[in-house]
Amino acid sequence: KHEANAAAMVRTFVSAMLAAPALAFTVPHAPTSFQPAAAADLLHLQMSATASSAEMAHAREVFSAFDADGSGTIGSQELGDMLSALDIDASDEETAALFRYLDADGSGGVSFEQFEPWYSEAADAAKQSAEVFQGIIMSRRTVDSFDKTEVDQAVIKRAIECAIAAPNRRCTEPWRFIQLGPETVAKASELKRQLEGDEGGSFQSWPNIPGWMVVTYTKSPDGNTQAQREDFKAVCCAVQNFMLSLWSEGIGSKWTDGPLQQTKEFSDLMGIDTDKEKVAGIVWFGFAKGGLGEAKPKERRKGYDEVLEILP
Repeated sequence: KHEANAAAMVRTFVSAMLAAPALAFTVPHAPTSFQPAAAADLLHLQMSATASSAEMAHAREVFSAFDADGSGTIGSQELGDMLSALDIDASDEETAALFRYLDADGSGGVSFEQFEPWYSEAADAAKQSAEVFQGIIMSRRTVDSFDKTEVDQAVIKRAIECAIAAPNRRCTEPWRFIQLGPETVAKASELKRQLEGDEGGSFQSWPNIPGWMVVTYTKSPDGNTQAQREDFKAVCCAVQNFMLSLWSEGIGSKWTDGPLQQTKEFSDLMGIDTDKEKVAGIVWFGFAKGGLGEAKPKERRKGYDEVLEILP
């Protein structure tokens, strides 16, 4: 009975905590097309029921590091340390239950051969979560036409939180996000008409775009072009994170740029001090008209073999 309870706890532990050891978030409200099977079709991945050779080689390397006496087995404390080294977050209770489960012969030690099948199952579960994540990245596309329904602010908040998690050298956090309401959008539309005229009448559709986010980044005060370049790269990562988060919740987006955004009049309207900030662009977002499946698919001329060069 004790072993059955331990096994049940470990199975719960595997499904609840080890299913995605490499991911720090789940995907709420993900569109149906982002399910693992669809992601696998998109990525043309052939997933096996075992960990990859590299994953297993790394697990063996870590196991050997904690097998300090070279006995070929590790104890409960070492198992916990090993799980941590493999980026698996487990409490002391969960580690103890796992140890009892793996130590089937009651020898007081766990060999790599005993650990390997369990780790292989956990790694395979993580791959399935990775498929979903990768599928979201590869399926995202630019949306040009939106329904009028506004996006819930909680969805926008999560997207901002993902955006500001982007890498930025020296933790400069150079970004600022300015969400526009209908009144400011109307003023921006009028400004476009005044500065660019009526050609094409594109400004007339602006009020119909439900979501507007102006993104800025900090100007280097001393004219340091290297620092400026690094900050711009960080903001580009932040914008990508922002759009991916929206896409994961069924919201389309389009990152726009244009001469109007570089004018002092636009900056004044947005409350941007051009001595301290530069405009990185505007992200339009909302529910895609006709659904995300109606968005124009990405067109890529180059694939893996064309863009990767491996040096000896």
